Amino acid sequence: MDTKDLGNLSPTNFDKKDNKKNVGRKSNSKLVGDEGEKMACEYLVSKGYKIIGKNYRINFGEIDIIARKNWGLFRKNDKTIHFVEVKTLTDGNNFYPEEHVDYKKKNKYKRLAEIWLSKNKVPENTPYQIDIIAVSFGEICEPKIDYFENIVGG
Repeated sequence: MDTKDLGNLSPTNFDKKDNKKNVGRKSNSKLVGDEGEKMACEYLVSKGYKIIGKNYRINFGEIDIIARKNWGLFRKNDKTIHFVEVKTLTDGNNFYPEEHVDYKKKNKYKRLAEIWLSKNKVPENTPYQIDIIAVSFGEICEPKIDYFENIVGG
């Protein structure tokens, strides 16, 4: 879905009475969120990251994107694993997406990251960090992407 196709999509304008028609389909807010995650992946790849996982779910939460910086001949070999939470909002919201991540959620993301590291048998001394990518869709302008690195150190 091209961002220009988002048009009037907004979590606040999803018509609940039409929900029966939408059984098996994604809600507008889910579509907006999916588009935000897609844009976040594209952003990370453009900045030299390799996506190593997406939408890792366990019973108490989900990690949207798991990434690692690519390394090359002239690039530092950074082994840090980035666990990225994507927050996507549309016009009409009076706050920033990154404001949706409070202390409790930061701790939850840290626990999710530690579980992923353990289940994937990543060595204990491997550095990791929790990042946020905020995607804001406006009616007039192109989507805005803000990247907040290391909101909770590993």
